[in-house]
Amino acid sequence: MKRLLTGITIVVLAFSANLRAQNVYVCHGYSYDSYAMADIGDLLFTANKDSVEICGEGYEVAYIDSITFSEPQFPTISVVYNGTSATVTIPSEITGVKCSSGTSSHVVLTSTNTTTEYLYTASGSSTNGSLTINGSYKMSLMLAGLTLTSGKGAAIDIECGKRIDIILKEGTTNTLADYAKGDQKGALYAKGHVELKGAGTLNVTGNCKHAICAKEYFIVKASVGTVNILAASGDGIHCGKAEKGSEHNYFQMNGGTVNISGCGSDCIDSDDYGCVKIKGGTLTLNVSSADGSGILCDSLYNQTGGSIILNVTGQEAKGIRVAYAATFKGGTIEGTVSGTGTRGIRGKKVIKITGVRNGGALNFKGTDVNLTVSGTAYLTTQCAGIYTDTTITQSDGDITVNVTNDSALDISAATDNWEGGTRNGQAKQ
Repeated sequence: MKRLLTGITIVVLAFSANLRAQNVYVCHGYSYDSYAMADIGDLLFTANKDSVEICGEGYEVAYIDSITFSEPQFPTISVVYNGTSATVTIPSEITGVKCSSGTSSHVVLTSTNTTTEYLYTASGSSTNGSLTINGSYKMSLMLAGLTLTSGKGAAIDIECGKRIDIILKEGTTNTLADYAKGDQKGALYAKGHVELKGAGTLNVTGNCKHAICAKEYFIVKASVGTVNILAASGDGIHCGKAEKGSEHNYFQMNGGTVNISGCGSDCIDSDDYGCVKIKGGTLTLNVSSADGSGILCDSLYNQTGGSIILNVTGQEAKGIRVAYAATFKGGTIEGTVSGTGTRGIRGKKVIKITGVRNGGALNFKGTDVNLTVSGTAYLTTQCAGIYTDTTITQSDGDITVNVTNDSALDISAATDNWEGGTRNGQAKQ
């Protein structure tokens, strides 16, 4: 495998401008990641050659089966919706997968496989349909032009408990909505670790609770096209509860475009003790619910890249709320803070809970922040650009907070350690 990847590096460097318009496919099991040739550049190996970085994504060499320049063709379990019915096709070479729903538009697939990562595809349209996949092994689901509204629960419910690749097929738009009177946790629910990839578009509405809910971590990979959370009764994206001190529960964004609005609670919630990692992409968060947050992080928040755009309008809402410690090391944060009693970036010390949720320190090491604050106070809660109960430390980057209301605050902290970088265009004296 190492010899293969080294050879691929040489080939990539030698490609002409015309071929650079093609895609490169990194294959593993019956799944793959797709990258534009023009974006790849060099393949960066670790010193011991056991892992390689492609477009900012890290891969263990043993995990990669092949790298090709044409879209791979795998045996695929296919589900095609057509109104009140669905056609399920399971190739003969795939064993251990059965469909128990016949031609119903509420498709139930169960896998007893524990050795091979199968690829499922879903396409077509139904205004009263759903897809449930049961199993105990990692899997991939490609959404290939799917419009699915459930009349009984989640639109998609994956119950494998392992790593789940959800692939948005390039050139397709996929739209999901769940049943408003159900008891499901999300329109798209996955009991497992979710890795979202693929250059297509995904639109999700959570009528019952959350729009997207993952039992453990949720990663938006660099290859993702566009994700639109159109509305949610609860959170836009919710990562499930983990063990105290565990990092298995986190939201991570490596790339792509994610737009979230219309949430009854938070746009992104990494739940109790969950971490947030922003590495790339563009994240637009419209926070309109009272006391809601654009990003709610009860553990470690770490931003090293990407662009976050905040529009905070809800009463006492927060753009980014961190209850332990936050490090802003790269990328940008910009937007408006206009609701009554709102805060753009909020470090909150939670005194009543010991352990991980007792911090609120904000550490700026290079992220550029540009916020406009126009909101008024709500009772005794002042509107503010950046506010923490504990400590702000700034060593690099530019923080600009433009306050247009005399009662609002730009930056407020119990302790302010301004060591470097600029604030409102002025260098530290």
